Amino acid sequence: MVDTTVRRVVAFAAAAGLAMAAFPATAAAVPGAITWDDGNSRFTRTVSNTNPVVGDTVTVTTKFERTGIPVEYIYSIKDLHPACLTPVAGSAKMSGDPVQIDTSSSDWIRAEFGITKYPVYPNISPKSQTFEIQYKVGVNCARDTPLPTSMHYGGSLGDGTYQGKGPTITVSGDAVSSTTITEVTGAQVGKAVTLEASVTPPGAGGTIQFTAGDHVLGDIPVGANGKASIVWTPGAAGSYNIGAAFSGRSAVAGSSSTRTVIVTETPTDGGGGGGIDTGSFSF
Repeated sequence: MVDTTVRRVVAFAAAAGLAMAAFPATAAAVPGAITWDDGNSRFTRTVSNTNPVVGDTVTVTTKFERTGIPVEYIYSIKDLHPACLTPVAGSAKMSGDPVQIDTSSSDWIRAEFGITKYPVYPNISPKSQTFEIQYKVGVNCARDTPLPTSMHYGGSLGDGTYQGKGPTITVSGDAVSSTTITEVTGAQVGKAVTLEASVTPPGAGGTIQFTAGDHVLGDIPVGANGKASIVWTPGAAGSYNIGAAFSGRSAVAGSSSTRTVIVTETPTDGGGGGGIDTGSFSF
């Protein structure tokens, strides 16, 4: 029987897709694929987007085929991925059937199948079986650096251990952002004042942390217009260093800025029949 119970050694590798250059974060998805043969086994790995940005979901598939006899049954697969990619729960499938991830580590997942459920025949149906899983691109991924993917598998004809086969995934660099704080005038002790910050390029996502000196005022989500605001009531007169730190969002780097705000004492009424101003509004 050909190829039985041996540990496979890769004979050669042939790229079925092109090497992908880095694209801007706004570029369309750039799929990539690679095919290699090992004896009478053929493997094709496909990545739905080889140039994702942080927050994107990419789909990785491995297709098993046979170019000659005998039939092979696929028992298991170990999908190797960059540690900064997180498997999407419930996304693992084998030829369209949902499958469980049996074991996993920071940079691989493993799924096992029934020993007779997924045959691959060289000349009758089914002529192929395809494993699929989705990953979420994390903020801790290195930017503009090819990150390796690969796979190991077990079958009725032995085990295949393939390192660094690909395709690689290159997370696009984040766009530069800037954060500005709207000028504040007329701030007085004991009176609420609105602090507002704007992020460029605008867009929803991330937070802005407002500070007054060393005191954190709060973390406010950034709206679709790129702005966030918080109400601050100064407790004493003086010069305050107001800070606004943008956390960043998918494909956009964080940034920060500061602005000096002068707070004055609240004027008091000088006496007379007018009484004391309570600060209420009349309409």
